[in-house]
Amino acid sequence: MKALPATERGRRTRGAILSAAARMMEQQGLAGPSVDDVLAAADAGKSQFYHYFDSRRDLAAAVLHHQFERVMEAQPALRDPDRADLAAWRDQVVAAHRDSAYGMCPLGVFAGQVDDEPELSSILAELFGRWEKGIAGLVSRARDQGRVRTDVDPEDAGRMLLAALEGGALLAHVQRQSTALECSLDAAIAVLTAEDASAAH
Repeated sequence: MKALPATERGRRTRGAILSAAARMMEQQGLAGPSVDDVLAAADAGKSQFYHYFDSRRDLAAAVLHHQFERVMEAQPALRDPDRADLAAWRDQVVAAHRDSAYGMCPLGVFAGQVDDEPELSSILAELFGRWEKGIAGLVSRARDQGRVRTDVDPEDAGRMLLAALEGGALLAHVQRQSTALECSLDAAIAVLTAEDASAAH
């Protein structure tokens, strides 16, 4: 992947191409829009495209990273070292899903589309791993502040919460309401915050 443009104008042009590609690929799939389709939507030329991207596959890789950043921007609790509130993160997730009109997960929508593309498949897996790690970090901070049980393993919890998010988001998309997402996240968080039943005896 090429380095980011040094000039503001270059960054704007690259950003316009990337935004158009992300929007179209999210709707049509990674293999859907052609380079010409993307450039027409971005009002850019082919010389500009090849100045900022090596190939269409390079553009697809950039789109995956772009979508990951969208996810992270909608969940600021994951990047704030002072935040340790799982409930606040849950609310951020639900709000983002509602704002998208119950669309598919910006990153999860590409699952299954890159199985025959080892490079893109590796990037998608790495980005989901970073997302999971971000959630695990939030759980770790919450545990340090006594907001979750002391026996909780943050890595396991991060995996569980991301699975609850993705499964809940899929059902919420199908049902066109956030109930399934809210229920799946609330149930997963309850497991982490419930007092150890054995300690009560």
